[in-house]
Amino acid sequence: MIESTIQVRTPQSWVRSIVAKYPAEVRILDCKALEGSAGVQELFEIKINESESTSLLNDLRRDPYIQSLDIMETKEDTILGSVNTRRCTACRSFAGSRCFLTSVKATGPELMEWKVLSSNENLTRLMKELKETGVEAKLKKVVHLKTESALTSRQEEIIQIALEKGFFDFPRRTSLHPLAKDFGISAAALSEILRRGERRIYQEYFRGRPSTLSRQARIT
Repeated sequence: MIESTIQVRTPQSWVRSIVAKYPAEVRILDCKALEGSAGVQELFEIKINESESTSLLNDLRRDPYIQSLDIMETKEDTILGSVNTRRCTACRSFAGSRCFLTSVKATGPELMEWKVLSSNENLTRLMKELKETGVEAKLKKVVHLKTESALTSRQEEIIQIALEKGFFDFPRRTSLHPLAKDFGISAAALSEILRRGERRIYQEYFRGRPSTLSRQARIT
């Protein structure tokens, strides 16, 4: 399993607009392409000072690239919700990959920085898809993550049920929010469980194999 930092040039992005104006931390918890549309549906978590949350939400509602906004939960300094965007080529490329977006931040005019968890193969596929769709993307950093312990019984149960319900299918047969309801936990908590669980599965699978990026580096 690897963690990658990818710089992406995006002419439009609601995330870039928000973090450029507010001291906010945005996490994209789930992302999927919308059928019959150039846009995507994104489940997000925003960390921001409670005093600025109303202003931020008003800006989201006025954003010309957001088709619809659904706020699921607001609690202290956290906003959980989803947006349907009108267009986002870079996001559509990501939505079709088997990579996991752990954070997004703006680093300059039209520039976004993605932190991504993936296998080597899926990272290569994502970078190829971005290039083929005309998205300017640069791989800035790749870190091989250390192997952690095996899955807990709870992680194993959740991942197995998610698999059986079609969460990992493409297109997905279920999404993060209804699945979280089934388990009686928040979408943010479920996303974290799935990410950690998949990370451990990948690490176990690649343990002892030579890295395709550097034949001298091995996953142990």
